[in-house]
Amino acid sequence: MTTLTMRGLLTAVLLATASAVFAGDGQAGPAVPSGAAQPAETPAEWTKSIPLTFSVNYALASDYVFRGINFSEYAGEGREDLNHQLGVGVEYDTGKFGIFGATAWFEWYAGQENLTSGYGGNNQEIDYALYWKYAVPDLATTVEAGWIAYTFPPFGGDAHTSYEVYLKLYFDDSGLWKTDKPVLNPYVAYYHDLDLAENGSWWELGVSHPFAMADYCPDAPILKNVTITPSVVLGVDHRYCERILACGHPSTRLANINYGLDISYDLSGALKLPPRFGKLAVGGFLNFSQALYDEVIDDEFYGGLKLSYAW
Repeated sequence: MTTLTMRGLLTAVLLATASAVFAGDGQAGPAVPSGAAQPAETPAEWTKSIPLTFSVNYALASDYVFRGINFSEYAGEGREDLNHQLGVGVEYDTGKFGIFGATAWFEWYAGQENLTSGYGGNNQEIDYALYWKYAVPDLATTVEAGWIAYTFPPFGGDAHTSYEVYLKLYFDDSGLWKTDKPVLNPYVAYYHDLDLAENGSWWELGVSHPFAMADYCPDAPILKNVTITPSVVLGVDHRYCERILACGHPSTRLANINYGLDISYDLSGALKLPPRFGKLAVGGFLNFSQALYDEVIDDEFYGGLKLSYAW
């Protein structure tokens, strides 16, 4: 990505965040007639009538980078063609038997016609996932197992769809650090391809830590609704890149390290919306994927804007 493009993205992130701040935090919340009773609802007092969670996430990204591979780059691209990414999800908490969830994710690439001859659309990828999560408090671990279908509208035949199964373990490290909240939020994940990568697999080991500015400056009118989350994810490739890219380098080796920085602004908190209306946030993200398997993949620097809603 060019320096000019990245400057534009950074400027857009700052402008979007500032607009949200001054639109929401500059007022005392929704207009209430003088003398009217103020809402007494608090997060601790309000609970859902059904244990269902719904979410929508939209991102405008400079590149679509997945497992260190840039799927939105073509020779002579120059100024970045943007990627529109939309995800929707639903979860049902059964309590005793864990959480069942489903997601759908869409990738729309403005430069798709330059990547795929004979395809007149811009819809690059649609993914569907089903999963189950179960917390094991005695082990300070949450287990997630799932199935993913990847579909590629520009292609036909066997190349149109691929499938994976995966297992992911999240660890609560608060006991290790003797803190009230997790510190590094470590996780390890294993993804096993059943189709296009011919049983190739991908491992991930990641850590992250959210810095809620309300913990450091609770009275600051701008910062108190901001959360900054740095993250680091190590990817390990077992013949996945070799088979997806048909590059002829069969091996198991370290693939990449992805360094991420996520900035989120809580619009719901800024607007003082009651919890029953859900949570709305806006923000931006920057990532640098450092290629360790540099015979196959390249370093990638990418970022964008995001908007999310959850209820």
